[in-house]
Amino acid sequence: MTQVQTAKDVIEQTKAFHHKLSSFYKNLAESVEKERVKLVLEYMSRHQENIACIMADYESEVSERVLNTWMMFAAKECDLSPFFDAELKEDMTAQEAIEVAIKVDGCILDTYKAMLGREVPDDVSSVFEDLLKLEEREKIKMAKAALNIETL
Repeated sequence: MTQVQTAKDVIEQTKAFHHKLSSFYKNLAESVEKERVKLVLEYMSRHQENIACIMADYESEVSERVLNTWMMFAAKECDLSPFFDAELKEDMTAQEAIEVAIKVDGCILDTYKAMLGREVPDDVSSVFEDLLKLEEREKIKMAKAALNIETL
């Protein structure tokens, strides 16, 4: 199934996804008993919220013309929904929580890569390249911080 959306729609959906992930990790952190897992989940919650804020700031600097550019893509390219049902359990280890977070970040990276694979004007492509770089940097930062927490 093919969908048509604006660049702004894709950005808004991924921002909403980051907000939802932040809430998800925060709620899960409140229910776990293992202190390291709680620390990892609290960090991931703050990290996801931070990415959403960075995206909002970035979006405010992009021209309306670029944001309103229509794009066509297959629905599966932007399907982040499987990760809302990720296997996160109250008795999970910190390593398991980190692995889920890395998979979720991979899905977002795949979404941006799919957007870059489309025939779109260079200025629109540039936006998705910037967002892809942001996500890649943040994924590395999150993995390092989470591993530091796990080794406490």
